[in-house]
Amino acid sequence: MPEPPVPAARYESYSHEAMAAEVERGNDPAAAGEAGARWEGLAKRLQESTAGVAALVASSEESWRGDAGDAARAALDRAARWLGHSAAVSASVGRAVGAQAEAAARARADMPPPVAYDPAAMIRDAASSGNLLVLAGLADEMAARRAEAEAARQKAIDVMRTRDAALRGHVPAEAFPAPPALGRA
Repeated sequence: MPEPPVPAARYESYSHEAMAAEVERGNDPAAAGEAGARWEGLAKRLQESTAGVAALVASSEESWRGDAGDAARAALDRAARWLGHSAAVSASVGRAVGAQAEAAARARADMPPPVAYDPAAMIRDAASSGNLLVLAGLADEMAARRAEAEAARQKAIDVMRTRDAALRGHVPAEAFPAPPALGRA
């Protein structure tokens, strides 16, 4: 299976608001958890089917004899191996979906709210206040607000990178195998 792509988003070029919107959009951990549970349910049913086919193969020794019996057992054995592998991949997908849902939920929870920094509005508000003390302290207030906004934005960038790495890290390592040929091998 090919390696999952490395996240290449340049979050430094995103606005904080855009990053906050991205972690919210389509982020439904409950629905993802349900999808993961369905995959794990499929894995369980495939495991049960594998056991059933294996029991059929084992019980056929007495009744199915000769080349035809051997061929039937071989075909069923291939089917059982395929079911077993598919069950393992289904379980892996279920775990991956659950882990990715947790990573997305964690990103949403960890995303700091954007800090508004509009220097022009701050100047207008200070000037319209008519208070000389507000005007005198404006430079310091603007510097503090800018630093607060940039710190929150840097935290948002870190949250996005952490999320992307976690999502990539939880991609299942295996793909579903092709179904076996059930005729003569």
